[in-house]
Amino acid sequence: MEERIEDFIKGNKKAFDGVYQKYSPSMFGICMRYASCRDDAQEILQEAFIRVYENREKMNPELPIGPWIKTITIRTAITFLKVQKRMVRTEKDDFFEGRQELSVSENETSEEKNILLKLLTEMPAGYRTVFNLFVLDNLTHKEIAEYLEITEGASKSQLAKAKNWIRINLEKKRNNERA
Repeated sequence: MEERIEDFIKGNKKAFDGVYQKYSPSMFGICMRYASCRDDAQEILQEAFIRVYENREKMNPELPIGPWIKTITIRTAITFLKVQKRMVRTEKDDFFEGRQELSVSENETSEEKNILLKLLTEMPAGYRTVFNLFVLDNLTHKEIAEYLEITEGASKSQLAKAKNWIRINLEKKRNNERA
């Protein structure tokens, strides 16, 4: 694969197709976490790989290509959300009011995981974006604030609201199943 990466960097179409085939499924999963529907996720994925191709010469062939593509995909998703004006930017810091932790057990069933993934797609975009960046992509609040051009306090507030939103909606879904 190393020689394919070098060919990709040089602009070889077949090498790019190989990179796309290998990484697009996992990157689509990332896009789905940020998008509210499959069409938006497809658009983000397409734009991300356009950027991957356009910036291929900046890629360091000595480093793994996967994390580089993931970074471009996440940044593309954030840009997409900003352009779509779907970001909820609140500077009110009621982060400490009614703060409750979201817990997900290791023994969770596949059905429960599917419910959580569905809830993520239903979550307001601002909450979903900060939740994804912090919980799933392991960014710090400082990094999130820089990416989204918000304060660290706003990032913390959005995360707390996201966790609370998930907790409330998860309880609703579980109660509906019991009824």
